[in-house]
Amino acid sequence: MKKLSTALMFLASSFANAAEFSDMATVKRVTPRYIEVNRPISSCQTSTEVAPPKEKGVAGAIIGGVAGGLLGSRVGKGNGKVAAGAVGAAVGAVIGDRMQNEDTAETRNNERCTQRDNYERVQEGYITTFSYKGHEFEEETQTKYRVGQKVSIQVNAIIDQTN
Repeated sequence: MKKLSTALMFLASSFANAAEFSDMATVKRVTPRYIEVNRPISSCQTSTEVAPPKEKGVAGAIIGGVAGGLLGSRVGKGNGKVAAGAVGAAVGAVIGDRMQNEDTAETRNNERCTQRDNYERVQEGYITTFSYKGHEFEEETQTKYRVGQKVSIQVNAIIDQTN
């Protein structure tokens, strides 16, 4: 307990020897402060692609050939029926195949996007050098002061009692 009260008395005495007041300082230098900011750029490209062809089927040719053969065999007499049936089967097979396996190519649009870095130098304030009673100090400021301008500063002084 004795140590705590001694520490509190020491702390209170050090505050008693501190002074805070306002005064004026002179602006000596003002330098813009920059930072690098990444503002990525996206670019997209659309391309048209042909879909892979579908597998061809044989069912249309078979059904068309049978139907054409039956219809062709009803035409003509004797050997003409056989020839007409053969021609009907061939024509029916071709038509059936084309109906089932249309050669229409399917297309689709694909969009591909990429992103690339885009660094920009952006001003984020100023580094201002002030002079006060023969001493110089720097501060980061948002205000652009003019060189030679007088500005109000807050001074915190601690009185040294070791002398």
